[in-house]
Amino acid sequence: MADDFFPMPLPLTLTDGVILLDSHTVEDAEAHHAGEDMEMVRRFDGTEKASLEQIRGAMRRWIAMRAAGGPQFAYAMRDLASGVLMGGCEMQRRRLDTAHMSYWTYPAFRGRGYASRALALLCAEAAKIDGIETIEADIAADNFASRGVALRNGFVQAGTVTDETWSGAIVTLDRFVRPARVAG
Repeated sequence: MADDFFPMPLPLTLTDGVILLDSHTVEDAEAHHAGEDMEMVRRFDGTEKASLEQIRGAMRRWIAMRAAGGPQFAYAMRDLASGVLMGGCEMQRRRLDTAHMSYWTYPAFRGRGYASRALALLCAEAAKIDGIETIEADIAADNFASRGVALRNGFVQAGTVTDETWSGAIVTLDRFVRPARVAG
């Protein structure tokens, strides 16, 4: 990732009438900890569940990056009616012309289209940011649910990318891309 900072003027909240994307709070750490399963741990390159204090630290970083306007902008994904935390999503602006997306849903809420809704909201906002032409997501070949979310949002597979995880492991992921602005 480049050291350059590319601002992301994103709204504080987004909704489609079913889900609400808003800021994490440190108090969300307990719900995140309860919702985190080994599938989520594996997809985010971990080997064990994070401690409650590690999750609080991550949420503090997410809150600080949102306040700074990037380069990473994480949203809590909540049920609009109840406010229950169901997962999250984030946009990173690694290059001036590209938005990189990721998303996660806790086990109790998987398979209901919530991640697809969150990604659709993020893609619509990315299209409004000057300079962003392409949206991408890097997904493991065996992560069929996440691949389906990307495909339902107009992404196509466009090769592979090799990356170093936060733990130093080298992984190869499938890159999915779509134009920021879709005609239609």
